[in-house]
Amino acid sequence: MPSDSMEPSEKTGQAIRRSTRLPLEVPVLVTSLNAAVPFSEPCNTTLVNAHGCGLIAPRPLAYGTHVRLEIVSAKRHTTARVAEVVPLGGDPETWLVGLDLDVPGNFWGIEYAPADWKMEEVALPAADQRPTDPEPGAAKPAAARRWRLTDISAGACYLETATPFPADTPVLLSVRTLDTEVLLEGVVSASHAQKGMGVEFTGAPEHDRRAKIEELIGRLMSNREVPRIFVGRQEARPESRKEPRVAARKPGRRSPPNPVPGAEFDEAPPDPLLELVREGASLTAEQFFNALQTQRLGRRRDPRMTLALPVLLTGTDVNGRPLDQRVITVNISRRGALLDGVHGRLEQGSVLSLARLHKQEQFRVAWVGEDGTSAEGQVGVEAVDPHSSFWDEVLEAMAKSAHEPGSMGGKTR
Repeated sequence: MPSDSMEPSEKTGQAIRRSTRLPLEVPVLVTSLNAAVPFSEPCNTTLVNAHGCGLIAPRPLAYGTHVRLEIVSAKRHTTARVAEVVPLGGDPETWLVGLDLDVPGNFWGIEYAPADWKMEEVALPAADQRPTDPEPGAAKPAAARRWRLTDISAGACYLETATPFPADTPVLLSVRTLDTEVLLEGVVSASHAQKGMGVEFTGAPEHDRRAKIEELIGRLMSNREVPRIFVGRQEARPESRKEPRVAARKPGRRSPPNPVPGAEFDEAPPDPLLELVREGASLTAEQFFNALQTQRLGRRRDPRMTLALPVLLTGTDVNGRPLDQRVITVNISRRGALLDGVHGRLEQGSVLSLARLHKQEQFRVAWVGEDGTSAEGQVGVEAVDPHSSFWDEVLEAMAKSAHEPGSMGGKTR
């Protein structure tokens, strides 16, 4: 009887971890080669590598059973052995089946396979693994996605492709330069048909993730090499489902004092590319690519001015409780601001109201500082009205003073 465990065993993990695993959904036909164990079912892989795969099956298969594994769309097949079977429950019940390929290699046809998949170059494929000639009139296999990395920052990237994944798709990126490979987790925040997609990086502690990406960016800039890119759909695990990002204000944390004009805070706001990618779903394709071009030219759509101003924030937190409090800006731009001193919990996409002097406008939460980081308790907002004039008087006054002799006007970022 199969075990009642709901998670893959360590044995299953070892069976498919001898080379880099990629989360990839591939429709396959699995057929038992043992006459005593009848089985022929269409299945979908969840993980693949050079040594095998994990797939979801509607019925269990006995450990050690030899099977024929076929990618029907590509007219390609090989043989494998069942390494483990784990019940996943559900109604109807499904099973996670780990398969070991009899002949390791790039059976999956990935153009830019990870570096440790190279054993296929020295191992002759079995006759059963060679692609068969397509039958007359048979549909051609779907073309592999091609990816071109055009923009990257510590928080996000943009990839050009004719077949982007839909927004909110969790993905894994393999970026290879020379003999180095970097694997990055992310989620598609902006998707443009026939054009490409913007990916926000996720996973790993923020500090470690940013350090790894900044090292990659340095390598890309110094080598001037076109990186080889593979992007796979990330396996949807319950523990990694996207949670609303919220900001919690810890008791006793003080808001920064009003600085000398021109002084800057240590906390850096989200990078411009990340801001644009996060905002992408609310922009037309033309607006997005115009803004992306502006980023490439090294300009912000709306220059930020470091300035601490008190404002009144009203709205509702994630638990439905009303908020009515004084907060302070870290910096402002024509259409938004970075706020500090929030005593509630806000989630990305929620709408709140800011008021100062005689003005009041609605703003949408575009970014929330992560707990445990220097940005904890900070919230980035953007005006709901694209023609917002909320900060005009301040920006115009600061711009005017910056051009006057002896002025101590604020700096821009």
